[in-house]
Amino acid sequence: MTIPDAFDKIANTFHQDTHMFYKTLDDAVRASLVELTVEEMRIAKAYLDELLSRNYSDEQLVANWDQTLGGGGGFGISSGNEGDAEAFLGLIRAALEASLASQKNK
Repeated sequence: MTIPDAFDKIANTFHQDTHMFYKTLDDAVRASLVELTVEEMRIAKAYLDELLSRNYSDEQLVANWDQTLGGGGGFGISSGNEGDAEAFLGLIRAALEASLASQKNK
């Protein structure tokens, strides 16, 4: 599956030292969306909707993440605990949904 530039842009904000810059993973996820346009948010959300709705295994989700700039930058998402990768990607999708909803209210 081809990773859209909009999602890679989000992933690029994650790296091996992300935990040093943000108090929580939620904070890091919200910060990853700051530079996105509304169209990029829509593209990234659609990609995550597809990725998270097709019953991919955690190993497949991790392999997909590892192809992004974030995965290459040392921010690994583990497949050690079933559902971890899906939960992390779900956080990003939820943040995108909230951000897009707030854009509609402006």
